[in-house]
Amino acid sequence: MTTGGAAGAGALPRVLLVTDADLSAGSRGAGRTLVNLFSRYPADRLLAISASAEAGFCMEHGARVLAAAPGVPGRVAKALRPRVGHVDAAWVAWRPLRGRHDVSRFAPELVLAVPTHAVGVALAERCRVRAAAAPVVTYLMDDWLAFEPGVSTVFDTRRRGRQLLRDSAGWLSISPYLLDSTRAFAGVDRPSQVVHNPVALTSAEPAALAAPRTGRFRVAYAGSVWPMHFDAVAAVAQSVQRLRRAGADVEFVLFTDRFFWGRHAADWRRWEVTDGGLVPYAELGAALGGCDLLLVASSFDPAQAHMSRSSIQTKVTDYLAAGRPILACGPSDAASNRFLREHDCARFAEDPAPTAIDGALRACLDARADGPTLARRAYEVAQRDHEIVSVTDRLHAFLASVVHG
Repeated sequence: MTTGGAAGAGALPRVLLVTDADLSAGSRGAGRTLVNLFSRYPADRLLAISASAEAGFCMEHGARVLAAAPGVPGRVAKALRPRVGHVDAAWVAWRPLRGRHDVSRFAPELVLAVPTHAVGVALAERCRVRAAAAPVVTYLMDDWLAFEPGVSTVFDTRRRGRQLLRDSAGWLSISPYLLDSTRAFAGVDRPSQVVHNPVALTSAEPAALAAPRTGRFRVAYAGSVWPMHFDAVAAVAQSVQRLRRAGADVEFVLFTDRFFWGRHAADWRRWEVTDGGLVPYAELGAALGGCDLLLVASSFDPAQAHMSRSSIQTKVTDYLAAGRPILACGPSDAASNRFLREHDCARFAEDPAPTAIDGALRACLDARADGPTLARRAYEVAQRDHEIVSVTDRLHAFLASVVHG
């Protein structure tokens, strides 16, 4: 079921948003998508509780976030996980719920559970019990539950995650492909809506659409570099290095935080990657507009296939709005590749062989003058389908329909 139209502010339910994602101003990925999706929700009708938060704070639009970090040292949880499973999730499931009195006072009319890890499932269970009268909507952004490999001695993530889905009155999903997988995993169906990261557009088009850049050709990747991205990012970075050594005036720019830069620092330096740092989200569009080609990377690794096939990455819609051409590097059945191909608004590198990546990238350099044409098609998709007002209005209406019928 897909619900259209905006719900009036008075009809919007009091929502308890429960997640292990980061909801701070510096959030990325799942957290950034949630911050954007609730940027127009009345702050007094939204209360969030996050297992990533050590202390309470307010989201960008003023809604409160309660801290629910497990309090188990990461090194301890990591060491014990191969032996007994997710001790951090087990601890969250066992101990008294932090912020429980705030939750009771808020009296949620709907619980929106957005787990990205076992801890998120445990926290959703606790909040569901605390707000027993409120229906639950579960939002999945990756196909991780069905492929959870963890030992289930202390916390059976797969079983409990499946039960959360079955107990939900509705589902949200980051892609139609993930929604199909969710139905198969849960063994049931629920009213649902596909919800991507929304983008805020102004009345003025991005300056980047006016003309292609000149000078050194800059290939950019912005965001986290998890295993579901790394080998595809690495393939393009190495290709850029080969083309440069063959005489092309080209560079690869990585916009990411110190964790992801440091995690692979030796590789980035070896491949002569330019460190673009972490760009504040409000400044991301301008930073991307200063580049020529924006990389969406989905892993070729079979071990990451379930992630590549399910997740339309947050950066995809950010890139659509930036006004520069997109290159999707990854397997042809990756969700982001499928999405971009269906809208005919990107170029593709879907063969991991170095010669194939080089050929795809060389074609992008040769087609630099045609970049604005391709970028405009992408921008028109953002305008039509992913503008923040229309996306959030549809989401608000869906949530209201679950509560009010």
